[in-house]
Amino acid sequence: MKQLVIRNSLYEKIYRSLGVVCMVMVIVIIITGDRNEWSFWVQIIAMLLLGLAFLSLNFGTLTNRLTFERGELIIRWYTRPGRTTIQIHEIDEIHAEENSVRIILKSGRTIRLPTGMLEFDEKRAVRKFLKETTGF
Repeated sequence: MKQLVIRNSLYEKIYRSLGVVCMVMVIVIIITGDRNEWSFWVQIIAMLLLGLAFLSLNFGTLTNRLTFERGELIIRWYTRPGRTTIQIHEIDEIHAEENSVRIILKSGRTIRLPTGMLEFDEKRAVRKFLKETTGF
């Protein structure tokens, strides 16, 4: 099994800063709010959950992962919910462009992986991993 894991550093910074802002809002609500009101507790719980979601990078969904195992390419990309599994023999061609990598299957289906927000070294690592594992 070969695996490539890439974190989107720009989105990571944005999400972490939003998480910090939510936690600061929790502190402000605790200081200024009325503990006897039910809306106070709803706001605290909502902001805590939102802050934790942002600090955990949306529960790990901002992590890009390409996995090659037993003739299958498993793609988990931050723009796609869930995972996409492709058989290697179904791949017709792979195009690496400035802002994306397109995987074209023999059935005509196109899987596009946006790489515009990644660093240059990360883009190169994605292309190299796909070339090594698929031969294209």
